[in-house]
Amino acid sequence: MERDERVCPFCGNVPGPGMFCAACGRNLAAVDRLPTRAEWDVEHASQAVAGTDNRPLGERCAEATASFLAAMHAAHDPGATKMAMSGQSGFGRRRHLDGWIVRPVHRQEPEDAPHRYEPGLLLTTDGNYHLVESKVRGYGTRDFPRFEDTVAGDPIDLPVEERIIDELAVLLRENEVSGAAPR
Repeated sequence: MERDERVCPFCGNVPGPGMFCAACGRNLAAVDRLPTRAEWDVEHASQAVAGTDNRPLGERCAEATASFLAAMHAAHDPGATKMAMSGQSGFGRRRHLDGWIVRPVHRQEPEDAPHRYEPGLLLTTDGNYHLVESKVRGYGTRDFPRFEDTVAGDPIDLPVEERIIDELAVLLRENEVSGAAPR
């Protein structure tokens, strides 16, 4: 591989022709400029010097979630929001979940295809992950499209992704919570 060849900023491999990396499958649409292989090597060499964690990714994600929840609970859950759940419970009342939006719903071009989106992720205060879904509203009105985000009722398994660790660390910083930063 050439040192000046553009690579995926997440895995360091040639991304391929599409919007998703052919090697790791990550969405590259939000990346302004792909790094060269030399730039990627420099960045990841400095991260390796800072400390390498050879534990399985699932274990590191579970630890990051647990330390995030402990720090947030100790600070009385700053930044937790109440989100409506999909569907309704008895008597037409909506149920809600309290938690942090770890990953908001992501839309590419809402004008062209309002139904296409990447679901978001919510971590509830009791430690469960839920998908954040989005519905298009406002058909036939001047404010079309209007998007309504709701939380799926059933929790999902712990997301085993490197980026979940970074997203939890960002949430701690945004809410000005000190403590064990997830890593």
